[in-house]
Amino acid sequence: MKNTVNFKIILPLSALLLVGALIFWYKFILRTNEEMLSKATEDAVYSIEIIRNSIRYNMLSNHSEVIQKILENTSASGPDTAIRVIDHNGNIKFSSDKNDLGKSIPSSSMICKECHVIDGKVTLKDTGRNFFFTETGVRGLAIKSFIPVKNEQSCSSAACHVHAPGTTINGIIEAEFSIRQLDKKFRERNLDVLILGIIFLALISVTLYVLLSKLVIKPIVFISEGIKMITRGYYGHPIDVRMEDEIGALGHAYNEMTKELKAGKNELEEKTRSLSEIMEQKSIEIRKTQKQYMYTEKLASLGRMAASIAHELNSPLTGIIVFARLFLKRVPPDNKADQDDLKVIVEQAEKCSNIIAVLLGYSRTIPSDDLTMYVNKAIENALNILKNQSKFYNVIVEKDFDPLLPRIHGDQSQIEQVFINLLINASDAMNHKGKIIIKTRQFTEDTSEFVEIEFTDSGPGIPIDNLEKIFEPFYTTKPEGKGTGLGLAVSKGIVQNAGGRIFVKSKAGEGASFFIHLPINKV
Repeated sequence: MKNTVNFKIILPLSALLLVGALIFWYKFILRTNEEMLSKATEDAVYSIEIIRNSIRYNMLSNHSEVIQKILENTSASGPDTAIRVIDHNGNIKFSSDKNDLGKSIPSSSMICKECHVIDGKVTLKDTGRNFFFTETGVRGLAIKSFIPVKNEQSCSSAACHVHAPGTTINGIIEAEFSIRQLDKKFRERNLDVLILGIIFLALISVTLYVLLSKLVIKPIVFISEGIKMITRGYYGHPIDVRMEDEIGALGHAYNEMTKELKAGKNELEEKTRSLSEIMEQKSIEIRKTQKQYMYTEKLASLGRMAASIAHELNSPLTGIIVFARLFLKRVPPDNKADQDDLKVIVEQAEKCSNIIAVLLGYSRTIPSDDLTMYVNKAIENALNILKNQSKFYNVIVEKDFDPLLPRIHGDQSQIEQVFINLLINASDAMNHKGKIIIKTRQFTEDTSEFVEIEFTDSGPGIPIDNLEKIFEPFYTTKPEGKGTGLGLAVSKGIVQNAGGRIFVKSKAGEGASFFIHLPINKV
């Protein structure tokens, strides 16, 4: 409790209020009580003076009964008032209480202290002032006052008095006025002030506690709890701020901070998820690339082996062709059947020899700048290689060649490889059934002349999202095991090495068109 903000604020304020209340009580209440007591004392002395003057007149007239009656009437009008007239010997001559008549006052009383006791005789001092004091008597707290009765000339010359002219004081008038009611009022006022002060202090403390709890402590506690939630990773707990003061500004700033932290966390999580997905995708692609590299290496090994076998088969095929032709010359002209059979043998052997020659051309390393070619012939060679394959049995090939195309620089075997790859891809896209249109033409662009070769198929086309990816290495849309994703990438490299370019145009459902532009260099 002592460590709370309420305690630290309310305790000093309460102490300050208490000090202020004590100062107020002392400054106003006590001073007022003193003034009232002083006023009551002055009133008492004034009343005694009036009584003394009345007694003086009647004493000079020797009206003892009248004096006694005056004192009794005074006591009757104020039951808390007592008046006595005492002679210089201490005897009570007159009293508002008849029971005091004839009695004497003790020598230790305050009245006697004003007298000197010499040789057992009482001698009154000559004094010109009134004496008064307060003490607690039978009537409670009271104001006592006594006035000396001086021996005037009229008193010493009167026939009823026995005072000698040299006597200074004939007696004392003693009066006692009870201030019990005034004291009661003092106590009641002090009690009222105390009660009101306690109530006021309690109200101030409760009000401060409520205000501090609602306006300061509660928002601060909410903000503190919110910060603890943030440290635990929770950002969805805004504070309900309805104030427009500094605490409200703090709450608004906290809410803005939580929003920004939550947005930053969501953004970070989204980036983390995206990065994880990218890493997973890259991991899959790396594994796939590794498999494709292994498959490519196998294909390269198979290609080298095929080239070696083709070279080995070339010599026996050459012998078969030579001896078949020699045997054909020996057959009599009338033996038509044997001649036809030998012609078939020579034709098929030459076809095999041509295929082997093409395969061997793929393995040559002659620079393309030293080679020349005819585009139309290269296309025909590619078609001759593929036309007997099963995937082209149901494929219609339409040719629209420009017969005036010039001879250009380039490695025909490599360009034929590009044509073969494009034809195979077109057949696969059409599921080996459809139409392929091949066009060639010559055009000029920026003063440069080019040969354009167009391969258009009747397949389903290429999605727009894949148009920019199909020339990337190892990218393929074919099922796994039916494509390496290297065909178009290798084709693009061959065309670029020849100084040309290759690109594709396609719309979904309308087939695809591949264009090859090869520069025309005068040979």
